[in-house]
Amino acid sequence: MDDKLSKLFHKSKKGDVFIRRFETESGKQAQFDLKEKVPIIDTLGNKTTVHVATLTLGFSRFNVRKIVPDTSYETVISFLASSFEEIGGIPKELVIDNIKCLVDQPRRNGNEAKLNVKFMQFAKDYNLEIFPCIPGRPQTKGKTETQNKVPAQLKNYGGTYQDVHDAHRILEIINNEDNESISQGTNLPPVFLFKYEKEKLQPLPNQEIRANYYLKLKEVVVSNESLISYKSNKYSVPKQFIGKKVGRIIKNNKLQVYYNSKIITNHQITNKKLNIKENHNLFYEKQLRPDKNTPTIILEEMEAIAYDND
Repeated sequence: MDDKLSKLFHKSKKGDVFIRRFETESGKQAQFDLKEKVPIIDTLGNKTTVHVATLTLGFSRFNVRKIVPDTSYETVISFLASSFEEIGGIPKELVIDNIKCLVDQPRRNGNEAKLNVKFMQFAKDYNLEIFPCIPGRPQTKGKTETQNKVPAQLKNYGGTYQDVHDAHRILEIINNEDNESISQGTNLPPVFLFKYEKEKLQPLPNQEIRANYYLKLKEVVVSNESLISYKSNKYSVPKQFIGKKVGRIIKNNKLQVYYNSKIITNHQITNKKLNIKENHNLFYEKQLRPDKNTPTIILEEMEAIAYDND
């Protein structure tokens, strides 16, 4: 522990020295994990499952958490790259679970794990030493295993969500509360210790290298009708993004839409001219009733609007 931090540990009134437990030296290690299939419910009662990625710094227990749409290699690597940018540096080591997109062959019977070739290049570019856990031994990655209980709060925090973008807001609140609360491991708030750990992190690689690990998104502007297009068909996004540039990407026959590196909605790709999620609330009140009196002129006008295509 460095001198600057040691000065913060004063004696108590009884003369006893406060003892803090730091298993990992400052800036040395981070742990990464995915909490998969966290259920959230929107305001219309529709149940959606999301994945929550967590990066935990070993010394401070400071956490970065984000909702991710899937567990693909591109999504996971993009999360790691953006998380390192968010904390302003890179630890020397990264402890990971045996996530299929990163580990081709887990550690077993004394044999070393076999990492995905692309992931090995990422580790080289970021000067990271990778330590995969042994299957069935979560205690070797205890910090994120413990922290993974936190994203489960999404299913009962506030009850319902307007859409995925609203769940981001709640997760940010949960994460900030966690970082500002006393850690059982150190008896100090992670955000407090992070100020000292940040000084020990390795510098980020240059922008040219980092750009290789961003999601390859096509930027489009959300129309006044709160729609974007893909192959001449229109898809809705939440109304607060009207006039803003969003990024879209196609994965597994789904259209995923991002804003500021966060997914805000997704659609199954269809052959329909107009694809509007009911919870985006883009219809007039009468149009929410699917009966013979429902006016169609508005839908017809929206379908006729030309947007940018692929």
